[in-house]
Amino acid sequence: MSSSPVLALDIDGVVSLAQPGSAQPWYATLKADLDFDYAAIERDFFRREFLEVLRGRLDLHVALQDYLEPLGLAERMEEFVAYWFEKDCVIDRAVLALADAWRQRTGGRCFAATNQEHHRVAYLREQAGLGAHFDEIVYSAALGVCKPDRVFFTSAQTRMGIAVAQSILFVDDKAENVDAARAAGWRAMLYRGPESLEKALASWG
Repeated sequence: MSSSPVLALDIDGVVSLAQPGSAQPWYATLKADLDFDYAAIERDFFRREFLEVLRGRLDLHVALQDYLEPLGLAERMEEFVAYWFEKDCVIDRAVLALADAWRQRTGGRCFAATNQEHHRVAYLREQAGLGAHFDEIVYSAALGVCKPDRVFFTSAQTRMGIAVAQSILFVDDKAENVDAARAAGWRAMLYRGPESLEKALASWG
């Protein structure tokens, strides 16, 4: 196992900027574009079965089909997923450039450490090109547990092949995830924009 410097970035809120609560969330024009009610989807799907999808216990398409079928919308499942993945892919290239420069300067490794399900990770890795910027995307559905659970961090550390927890600098926009990472022995910082990351990376590694 390696103890060389490691950078671990959250995706939604750090690398991708269309998450719920952002200035322009991916569903901002969902009603106008597809006539789907996001408030209902959030209440009845994203806060319920989708939590099991994030933990890898349900497939996204199966869970979404089961949710949409009673609404008479099952035939639009693929349309909805395609819209969601495309709109929820506003990549901050400045952040990726900072990570790439840090990796080149230090020879360290860079990972994504994120709550995601399998299909969106594949989209982000391949369609959005994130695979070229990370040694690996380590995510909740593959680990069977979500941040901020401590097991996410201990399992992610094992998955990344890292012997020394303090060799990891973890960057996340949610304070509870930063606190949980620190409790697991990682170094961690609360993300406040590219400038905060640039300042941190200047002295990391």
